[in-house]
Amino acid sequence: MKYFKFFPKIQYDLDDNGQLREIVDVFRFAKVVNEVQDNIKFYRKYDIQDGERPDHVSYKLYGSVDYHWTFFLANPEMKSLYDGWPRSYNEMESFIANKYPNFVLNIDITSSNFFYNKFEVGETIQGLISGATATIVDKNTSLGWIEISNKVGNFRNNEIVRGATSSDFITISGQAEKKNAAHHFLNGDGFEVSYSTPGKSIVTFFQYEIDKNDAKKSINVIRNEYISQVATQFREALNG
Repeated sequence: MKYFKFFPKIQYDLDDNGQLREIVDVFRFAKVVNEVQDNIKFYRKYDIQDGERPDHVSYKLYGSVDYHWTFFLANPEMKSLYDGWPRSYNEMESFIANKYPNFVLNIDITSSNFFYNKFEVGETIQGLISGATATIVDKNTSLGWIEISNKVGNFRNNEIVRGATSSDFITISGQAEKKNAAHHFLNGDGFEVSYSTPGKSIVTFFQYEIDKNDAKKSINVIRNEYISQVATQFREALNG
């Protein structure tokens, strides 16, 4: 971030080992944000468009890329470019694919009541019809799926799978990439409900991540007529 050039340097035992290192005094950031934000009364909202970076928005709003750092000042919950700034849709697709690389086996709804005490994380399971095998990574009884890795072959819809260690068995409705599995379920009023609730709607991991990213797109920006004043005020407070 370019605005870190304004921060003074300090000697700090960052590793708690008695060795001092010169670092940027980001500890002053919280104090400065509070001082400057108390005087910023002139925000407006801006909706970040798909693929726009901070420097794009700065140029678009102010005719210069030099004010990109003010978005992080005006939106302190946006802690970093990596975590705080919304990703483009293409970036989200890659991000989600990397975050959720595994598959899940969806449990047949008629078997869900018998699922909570079945199988052990780490054991191998096998489809009795397909012969497919996999290792259980996780299971979620309230969402009705078993997460698997090391999958060999493809499990079939409506087949029975058996655990090699526990000898437990259950009927699955099919397999899916984890990104397309249930992150949670909603009822008609928008409240989270369990897997067995009639009339529920599914929110997949993919949709959950997209919604979370979209929520970052509406940000505070400083009005054009005050941007120079705020930038000067920030630097003065930082060096005060």
